[in-house]
Amino acid sequence: MHSLSASLLAAALFATATSASAAPAGTDDATLGSLTEIQRALDSGASVAVAIDLSQCTPTSGGATPSQTRGGLRIGAYRVTADGTLSFADEHVTVGRDGKPIQQFLRYQVHPDNTVDFTMFVFALPSYQQTGNTLGYRCAINQGLRFNVGY
Repeated sequence: MHSLSASLLAAALFATATSASAAPAGTDDATLGSLTEIQRALDSGASVAVAIDLSQCTPTSGGATPSQTRGGLRIGAYRVTADGTLSFADEHVTVGRDGKPIQQFLRYQVHPDNTVDFTMFVFALPSYQQTGNTLGYRCAINQGLRFNVGY
């Protein structure tokens, strides 16, 4: 099951990486080093890209194991809760190793102390029955997760 989970995680991050296009030529990219900077950029309408490197993160739940998986995405919709946590997610449909369709949900929660919780959920289609464990990792801004803004 760990091999399947690792493969699904790799596929999930690869899929999000392919949707995270590079900044157009002639733009300046800036690394955002704190939750405050990330929220300010998002609130101003800037395009914020996220790159994740799970080799720099700590497994926290669901039998997650150390991983060399990397990927990325651009933040679309986001939400900030009363405690200051910034949350955003990505989801996509793909095919599992068994050849059957699955839907993956990737959740990111950036906390006021600049730690980041990354969680992956996998559901079988068309039943939406969860498959495998929910995998979790703890990262930090600029340690496992890098946020860049391009204007």
